[in-house]
Amino acid sequence: MKMIKTTLIVSTLIFSASGMAIDKTGTGALVGAAVGAAAGKDVKSTVGGAVVGAGAGAMLKSGDTGKAARKGGAIGAAVGAGAAVLTGKSVLKGAAVGAGAGGLVGEATH
Repeated sequence: MKMIKTTLIVSTLIFSASGMAIDKTGTGALVGAAVGAAAGKDVKSTVGGAVVGAGAGAMLKSGDTGKAARKGGAIGAAVGAGAAVLTGKSVLKGAAVGAGAGGLVGEATH
């Protein structure tokens, strides 16, 4: 039942997000937050999903902005994975959140 609910929420947001947020960063944040909220049980999951989604959207942009976001995402993934190893957390989750945050920072600094 939870899988069906998650699928419906994500499908609805994908179709509605295209009209609400034309920018890939904004669309990624909306979809990521929806997936994080549906999959997790707290606000931390929603925020983490939004960060990963926004970073992924920023990295999908073309041109210099996308290139800067991809470079920031690669650095962020390495830092996030390293921090996860040091703290004993999930390396994959650390890399994903680090890549999302790094992509946002790369886009913003460009």
